[in-house]
Amino acid sequence: MRVLWVPAAAALVIAGCGGSSEAPAREYQLQGQILAVRPERSEVVIKHQDIKGFMPGMTMPFKVKEGALLQGKEPGDLVTATLVVGEVNAHLRTLEKTGHAPLDTPAPPPPPDIREPGDTLTDATFVDQNGMPSSLSAYRGHRVALTFIYTRCPLPEFCPLMDRNFAAVQKTLATTPALADVRLVTMTLDPAFDTPAVLKPYALRRGADPKIWSFLTGEPAEINRFGTQLGIYVEHNPQNAIDITHNLRTVVIDPDGRLVKVHNGNSWTPSELVADLSAIPAPAH
Repeated sequence: MRVLWVPAAAALVIAGCGGSSEAPAREYQLQGQILAVRPERSEVVIKHQDIKGFMPGMTMPFKVKEGALLQGKEPGDLVTATLVVGEVNAHLRTLEKTGHAPLDTPAPPPPPDIREPGDTLTDATFVDQNGMPSSLSAYRGHRVALTFIYTRCPLPEFCPLMDRNFAAVQKTLATTPALADVRLVTMTLDPAFDTPAVLKPYALRRGADPKIWSFLTGEPAEINRFGTQLGIYVEHNPQNAIDITHNLRTVVIDPDGRLVKVHNGNSWTPSELVADLSAIPAPAH
């Protein structure tokens, strides 16, 4: 499995830990090949090798600190770069060409318009782990935390971590009357395999209380259409069904169906998500 972060507004965003002090920025060295140069977005798409101490090799867009770094760069260029990761964002501080080679991987298309906090999400129809019809609008009147996984994900710090985090959040919700309206929603990125027959025992193994935590699947086109508005990117390897390139994104939605908060990647914690949900006014009943 390869995991691809395609962040909101095409920027690599690292979820912050809160507080008034900002942690020192960290720097990492990366090597890879340029797939696309997008000066109008101040970004470059690089298929990079493993970044030691930070992330496995993958393909993703990087913001550049200075637009001049993109001058003279083109698809196929082999590069080395310095990635600076701060508390709330990241960028390339350096970008140096070391050679050139034919491309063996096409560049992903530019991301579509992605919903921002305050935007109302477009509704979609799904099926839950019990085979019952569902939709985003079915959660109106509830504060919602929604994340994306697929059940065959082999990396413990990616999809399985989202499950563990939601299980911890569910435990808090069950003992906090002020959060009784909150619902947790896990949506599959692999609906062709993750049918209700797969999701139901999967949810049971994770201790999901169906009154609080639902697992959703549906028609692949519908799942893709819904995920796209949240910046979800999924690419299936036709030679290996378990190999799915995707990003990680967890969002918080208010009782009126408006996007409130977006957590990119896997660095958010259950306590942060509970705080996000608690900050939304409870629905009036």
